[in-house]
Amino acid sequence: MACSICSQLRDYERGFQVGGREAEDTFLPGASAQLKNVCEIYPGGNRTPVLQQCPECGTHYLYETEYEFLVSGSEDEQRLTRLTAEQAAQYKEQSRKNAEAQKQYQSY
Repeated sequence: MACSICSQLRDYERGFQVGGREAEDTFLPGASAQLKNVCEIYPGGNRTPVLQQCPECGTHYLYETEYEFLVSGSEDEQRLTRLTAEQAAQYKEQSRKNAEAQKQYQSY
């Protein structure tokens, strides 16, 4: 890959942290911080998946996060998945439909 950002990212990346076990924590590559948010898939949702895009080459990624509170040590997980152009278009359309539905619901 010629892109200086995407060349540092695999098709699927995962970070996972557990409170109290910091030595075992893993994180997304630093290059992922350069991706730009395009839209939330479920606008206004809690920890919604986010469509992201590389500002250099335009490649799209799906960023997902999960959090679970546990007394023994909370768990945080982040996932980043490279998307095809078709998949990105589907997520954009889903986001548009969800935002429209939310507006209609709020107008009642």
